[in-house]
Amino acid sequence: MHWRRWLVTIVFFFAVVGSLGFVKFNQVMAAIAFGESFPEPSETVRIEKVETSIWQPNLRLIGSILPIHSLEIRNELEGVVTYIGFKSGGKVEKGAVLLRMQIDDELAQLDAIDAEIMIAELDVTRFEKLLEQRASSREQYDRAKAQLAVSNARKRSLEAVIAKKTVIAPFAGQAGLHQLETGAFLAADTMTTKLVSDSNTVWVDFNIPQAYSNLSVGTKVTVSSTNLGLFDATAVIAAIDQEISTRSRNLRVRAELTTFQVKLKPGTIVSVLLPVYSSKEVVRLPTKAIRHDAFGTYVFKLTKDDMNNWRAARHVVTVISKENESSIIDIASSNSLQLNDIIATQGSFKLREGILVYTDEQGE
Repeated sequence: MHWRRWLVTIVFFFAVVGSLGFVKFNQVMAAIAFGESFPEPSETVRIEKVETSIWQPNLRLIGSILPIHSLEIRNELEGVVTYIGFKSGGKVEKGAVLLRMQIDDELAQLDAIDAEIMIAELDVTRFEKLLEQRASSREQYDRAKAQLAVSNARKRSLEAVIAKKTVIAPFAGQAGLHQLETGAFLAADTMTTKLVSDSNTVWVDFNIPQAYSNLSVGTKVTVSSTNLGLFDATAVIAAIDQEISTRSRNLRVRAELTTFQVKLKPGTIVSVLLPVYSSKEVVRLPTKAIRHDAFGTYVFKLTKDDMNNWRAARHVVTVISKENESSIIDIASSNSLQLNDIIATQGSFKLREGILVYTDEQGE
């Protein structure tokens, strides 16, 4: 009968399906068992404990070195150079004769005036005695005294001319380069060289934004230049300009720096750290520990699970500054960080939420 054939067909169909299902079930269970035989995915990182420290917010600026004393040496009067008292680029002592010009004519005139003064003094003495004897008038005596005064005045004027033809160093320092030669004629007001004070104390000039114009004299700043070998030298603000520049909207500030680390030449560019605002408590972490994505800035904090294994957990932080290879984290804005928390540093880019973590150093 036909129904028996259908029954046999249906039984055969279910037997085939059941056999295939049993085989597939065994394959799936074998795959699961094979997968479970592998260890859980994990990563190895370096760690660091959370510690707090006091951080002073600073404004990094560019400063320029200026000498305490600097002067362009110029001759007031024209003439022929007869003496050069310093070497090009050499050291100069205070009061040393730098330059002397020809004064032969003036010296000759001075000798003549000395003779005139001697005669005038004799006339004054003679007329004074005659006046006492009533043999001369008062007018002749006064004329003789006036002539003596005129001669003395001419002498002082000539001595002033001679002095102007001798250039003397007003302070000790280092002379600049020059091309002066004995016998050369110099016009009046010729710049012969530049004299710069040779001292360990210099000025540091820098500009600050107008937002910090409430800076006061006496504030300490840190000056440094890695290339020159100047490290964290302390300077004190000595003067502040009274007017903000209308072009840059900056305020010019001058600090006094005394350092024996290195001899700073005028014009040298240095780095200036200006303290701004008040100090605050922060956490310093290596910049390698800081991660960024579309949801913000975060770090991976490691905590122990029930099996006493390290697990990574994402915690949002607020980075307020960077110094060298460290990031400054505002502890007040990063409530998830606590003292002695363990943070993943080097290798943290490999982590994800909840992953098993091994450390190559103890963080506890």
